[in-house]
Amino acid sequence: MILKIKCNRIWCIAVVVLVIATITAYCFNSLSPVKPRASEAYNVLGEAVPINKADVDNIRGVWVPYMSLETKEHTEKSFKECFNKIINTAKENKINTLIVHIRPFSDALYTSKIYPSSHIVTGKQGAEMDFDPLKYMIDQSHKNNLKFHGWINPYRICTEDTPKELSQKGVLSKLDSNDILEYDGGKYINPASTKGQKLIIDGVKEVVKNYDVDGIQFDDYFYPAAETAIDADSYLNYKEGLDAECIPLTQIQWRKSNVNMLVSSVYSSIKAIKSNVIFGISPQGNINNCLNIGADIYTWCSTKGYVDYICPQIYVNFKHSVLPFDTMLKQWQDAMQNSTVPLCVGLALYKAGSNDDDGTWREDNDILMKEVEYCKKQNINGFMIYHIDYFNNDNASKEVENVLAVL
Repeated sequence: MILKIKCNRIWCIAVVVLVIATITAYCFNSLSPVKPRASEAYNVLGEAVPINKADVDNIRGVWVPYMSLETKEHTEKSFKECFNKIINTAKENKINTLIVHIRPFSDALYTSKIYPSSHIVTGKQGAEMDFDPLKYMIDQSHKNNLKFHGWINPYRICTEDTPKELSQKGVLSKLDSNDILEYDGGKYINPASTKGQKLIIDGVKEVVKNYDVDGIQFDDYFYPAAETAIDADSYLNYKEGLDAECIPLTQIQWRKSNVNMLVSSVYSSIKAIKSNVIFGISPQGNINNCLNIGADIYTWCSTKGYVDYICPQIYVNFKHSVLPFDTMLKQWQDAMQNSTVPLCVGLALYKAGSNDDDGTWREDNDILMKEVEYCKKQNINGFMIYHIDYFNNDNASKEVENVLAVL
């Protein structure tokens, strides 16, 4: 009798667990009109697209941020001269891949029917461009045997002071107030917005279809901050829209789900147009920070159909008081223990010779060299360096000389 009662209790518990799991799964799939993608991406022929590991294993990349592309003159001549210098700097420093800002503020450093022209090129967002910056940058990169990856900030519209003026025909004219998040004086596309997601995806498709890019990269900007207040109204709307029997996701789970839908849709869209174009993400080095702003690195690295590579920004040295380089790298290796996604490492050349991290970057000039050597011993061979201007910075000159010896 006792055994029978115990068995019945176990059976009842199992049924309850199954029901809860079913309801949770239903609610998860109901949280947005945008349906989650399958775990595998397919090209236009319906063929599975494998991760092209060979294309990222030996990346020697450098980020080219929007600040490095803007000139005082804002002319075609000055822009091209500026980019030619960037090409020369890259070639002189063993770089084989440029990761170039092409959409920093929901704008376009290219000819677009979706986004306004960038103030970086014209001086004023939305002003007419008399040449195509992206075509020129890609052509020049390929002529010089450099790969070109388009760097996109998917959600950012503006910060408090950049750009100084938004175009009347920009994304704000295409979105409603609930499609926008505001934080610290800036505006961002709400990751929970269906219209916002479509705008971002269509923008990526436009670039991949019209330009010969070798890759697309998102950086570490997803939700603008960890504070739950910034999207509290949006989260409440999600919960109120659920059926009564649904168990809502936590706000962090919900954030990650919203971003995951975008990431998987972008990946599948790219592969459907050009399966050889790689898609990667460069998140923050601190994994907990990533998760709080919706960057679900565990899913991206464990499930096919999200990214071709991951490149955490491990912008610390071995002397960092909280998370030194080797500790942070180990956290990423542990997170990717059973992953087939290649791991690259983002390095902080911009800190060389500075007072960052309690002045420890002033104490040594072989920090990046030791980090590269350490990574290679861990069978990590892909590196991206932030950023291009610091190859010509006097404070970083010795650091550059030393790291070039091992790149």
